[in-house]
Amino acid sequence: MKKENIIIIGVVLLSSILVFGFSLLGEKKETKEEDRLERPLLGEKVEEMKSSHIALEDVHEPYNSNPPTSGPHTGNDVAGAGIKDSPVPDEIVVHSLEHGAVVLWYREDLKQEDVEKLRQIFVGASGKKIMMPRQNMETPIALTSWNYILKLETIDEDIIKEFIETNNDRAPEKAPI
Repeated sequence: MKKENIIIIGVVLLSSILVFGFSLLGEKKETKEEDRLERPLLGEKVEEMKSSHIALEDVHEPYNSNPPTSGPHTGNDVAGAGIKDSPVPDEIVVHSLEHGAVVLWYREDLKQEDVEKLRQIFVGASGKKIMMPRQNMETPIALTSWNYILKLETIDEDIIKEFIETNNDRAPEKAPI
């Protein structure tokens, strides 16, 4: 057999193996996502508020939960994914929730060592997520997604990760957070 034919056969075989391997990986990812979407949302369901677009400085009805899970929000601004060192206005965060974000809130007076634990858990969880401090929160920790809230008195790594991974990207709009 000619050297060129051997090279062509080798390239065809390698290409076939790569295509087959990538299709298997894609199927596994699809199956994982389907499994996630079949799980029930975690937390307490909160009645959905009318979600009108407002300017940040507009006066509006109070949110029906603390932290909020739906309601009036800015039309263009979103909070952006990641860890925030200071609070972001609720009207901006609610817009991120509408886009599928999960927010891990912690009371501003939480001990720094506990904030660090939360950071490690947050970084280890996958999905659309935001972490930030909050003033005047009843519990030390809360997680919110669109129409759902989970309030925690203590740090529970498993439930925090599960909430983030289960509830993220399950909101009315699929858009950047």
